[in-house]
Amino acid sequence: KGKYMALVQEKIQRNWRVESSFSGKSCVVNIRLASNGLVIDAKPVEGDTQVCRSAIAAVRQANTLPVSKDPAVFAEFKDFNLRVSPP
Repeated sequence: KGKYMALVQEKIQRNWRVESSFSGKSCVVNIRLASNGLVIDAKPVEGDTQVCRSAIAAVRQANTLPVSKDPAVFAEFKDFNLRVSPP
């Protein structure tokens, strides 16, 4: 599970346009995925509004996220919360 969480975070970071004003802030994003990793929905749960807006744009731009072929592992990733903060 940790491996996929790291892969998901890495893909989001690659698409994320981080501004200097985001420093020290974070956002929890709820992400829903199809079985092939396609992003169905992404919405803010809590955190800084600007960071959340930017992070959600990055999730949507990623379009698909890495998912496990193992159904038990994927079950944890079809609807999950992810805390993101600028690198």
